[in-house]
Amino acid sequence: MTDRATFAALRSDLFQPDRGLYVVPVRHHSPACAWALRALIAEVKPAHVLIEAPGDFAPQIPLLLDPDTKPPVALVSLVDDAGDRGRVAGYYPLCDHSPEYVALQAGAAIGAEMQFIDAPAATKAMRGQLDGTAPVSLLDEQRFDSSDYVTALARATGCRDGFELWDHLFETRLGQTDWQLFFGDVGVYCAGIRAATPQTQIDATGDTIREVYMARAVKKALAAGGPVVVVVGGFHAPALLGDLDDLPTPEKPKGTAECYLIRYGFRALDALNGYAAGLPQPGYYQALWDRAHAEETPYDLGIDLLTDFATRMRSEGHDLSLPAQAEAMRVAEGLAALRGRSGAMRHDLIDGVRAALIKGETAAQDIWTTRFQAFLCGDRLGDVPASAGSPPLVEDVRRRARAHRLDISDSAQRTRKLDIRRKDTHLATSQFLHAMGLIGSPFASRTAGPDYVSGVQTTLLFEHWQYAWSPQTEGHLINQAVLGDDLPTACLAFMHRERAALIAQGHARDLPKLVDMLVRGLLAGLGAELGPFVVQLGSDIQNHGTFASVTVALRRLLFVMQSSGPLAVAEALDLRGVLGAAYGRLVYLCDDLPNTSDENTQERLDALRMMNEILRDCAAIGLDRSLLDAAIDRVALATTNPVILGAILAVCVQAGTRPAAELVQVMEGKLTGVSLDTADQIGVLRGILHTSPSLLWHADGLLAVVDAFIRGIDEAHFLDLLPHLRLAFTQLNPRETDRVAHELAALMGVQAGGLISHDTQVSDADLAEGLRVEKALHASLATDGLTEWITGGVAS
Repeated sequence: MTDRATFAALRSDLFQPDRGLYVVPVRHHSPACAWALRALIAEVKPAHVLIEAPGDFAPQIPLLLDPDTKPPVALVSLVDDAGDRGRVAGYYPLCDHSPEYVALQAGAAIGAEMQFIDAPAATKAMRGQLDGTAPVSLLDEQRFDSSDYVTALARATGCRDGFELWDHLFETRLGQTDWQLFFGDVGVYCAGIRAATPQTQIDATGDTIREVYMARAVKKALAAGGPVVVVVGGFHAPALLGDLDDLPTPEKPKGTAECYLIRYGFRALDALNGYAAGLPQPGYYQALWDRAHAEETPYDLGIDLLTDFATRMRSEGHDLSLPAQAEAMRVAEGLAALRGRSGAMRHDLIDGVRAALIKGETAAQDIWTTRFQAFLCGDRLGDVPASAGSPPLVEDVRRRARAHRLDISDSAQRTRKLDIRRKDTHLATSQFLHAMGLIGSPFASRTAGPDYVSGVQTTLLFEHWQYAWSPQTEGHLINQAVLGDDLPTACLAFMHRERAALIAQGHARDLPKLVDMLVRGLLAGLGAELGPFVVQLGSDIQNHGTFASVTVALRRLLFVMQSSGPLAVAEALDLRGVLGAAYGRLVYLCDDLPNTSDENTQERLDALRMMNEILRDCAAIGLDRSLLDAAIDRVALATTNPVILGAILAVCVQAGTRPAAELVQVMEGKLTGVSLDTADQIGVLRGILHTSPSLLWHADGLLAVVDAFIRGIDEAHFLDLLPHLRLAFTQLNPRETDRVAHELAALMGVQAGGLISHDTQVSDADLAEGLRVEKALHASLATDGLTEWITGGVAS
């Protein structure tokens, strides 16, 4: 049988009145499919309406039909994998113009029995390629956009991709009532996609197993008495048309799943934002659906969209003139006519905006096209009835967000500036936003302000945040609902879970990460509730054997203890005890410094640099500085690693336990002594510059010793030492480098500028040559007509 004959047979097999079977091939979120489907159900008046959706979602059908449900909404499935991937989330989104949602409404209106017939969400076939790292869609339609068949057909019809091809062939027919012709064409189109897909790929993606579930449900409904309308993605339709006897028994779910009905948003429905289900820029298709009900033409829709877009742009400070609007519409209508369409569709409008608003050469993604596509995406957020039963954590977060005057009425992105040091209400809002970040929610991100976790710009007064209540935020909260019924409880449970994960990964003693986690908990306002975490942290520190890690943890804890405002420590939180444990452990570990190997030299060098800050601050909070002074002094001359020796002596000089003359003497001995290793000669200098670079000019005679050494060596020796000298002096910042230059100039009895050799004289011949080249360049630009372009119309 030829392809043409095969497609003709399929067209006739879709609707079999003698069997009472009507298989309806659709594309998810297609207004044209939804419109024709509503007409089909009204005419056929089926006894059963079967819909491609996970079978275990069926208890949510009454909620979907509740008058308080306002699309876009989504059924979210939380699947506990029987393997080791943990819990994963899958979304089944619905909007006003989703054929599945329209089928539910139309079926309910005639009293039909409605059923979801796809494989349960927890089956391997539905989980597909989930890796547990991100939520995915349960409506995968990538074949509609990127299959070989679609690519070839788009090329033949002059369409740029599968999205434009679909609009050209089908969405232009929105409002037509001949559902048999329409779905016959959709069925043939989808059969072509399936015919071009290898069977091995169909099996690998789980479609074969899913279709067994669907076929068994169809068989059962037919046995109960028809008519039966089956609404499925067009790719699956051919599998449901033949003999339904002797169907295999499908696999049973290996995990468990929970299902909730949640609010969803147009941004998440946008296929170009990462979801391979449905059509991009859903705001456009919502407008197309609404205008079809108002019996308006595509021209009316284009005018309204461009007018609304111009209004939005002006409100955001982007000028868009009325003539530019008119030109965009004129170009869009002209392109639509050339492309054989009855009116301007989405791609025509985008091309019209690009042609009318972009001057000069267009980039792959210019700013005006990006703005218009974002406008067409829309920012509508749906709603669900109170009986939908969101987990307590979701409701608690919603209540807190409203209490902090954060607008979560839609999915639009908003900004908030918080005066966290002078306004308690702003600090409380900051703590809420930090708590949301602590549990990994995508709700908000800090764009500017103090970063207490990294210790950057911590003196700033204001935090700047961006936030948006998206379906991903709601889905994430549902996913974290197992942690607790309110946000603080969930945060604490999340911290303990993260700590357990570190242990499982063999990082039980990663002190910097644990201290950072404590800081994040304080920023989240957990305060005294962090008590158990702090007790465990103290135990971890006391049993830790790494000098560098304990030093970093102690420095961070000192910073926390001395902080106020966002990092203020509650009185009931025994952070001072943990601080004392860390301090005692550091004193003990100092005795291991003489044993420093080459492998851990750099991390210990970084830790010794922090030692100066620790010695400066420890007495202020009641720690016995003499213990650390004595420990550092004790190991100073016992150290053989020259880099660590230089760093320890620098710390001792800064602390006042050893004279600067001793440091100068050791430096001179290392530089002028016999050494087989060139790195060792410069090691003490590297340690000093990394730990206390100011000693180079503050310690009497130190700079002179270094200068005399470098002056006294021959060129070959200098070249051998040059890489090590560069490594040592790269520790200096520009200000410190400038200070060294001035000190060297003073040592030589000259001005610093005198050390710089430069010649700025220009000969008469050079000047004449430059003028000649400039004149030739102006003449060349004039010849090519580029003078006005390169000068901006300003006379030179």
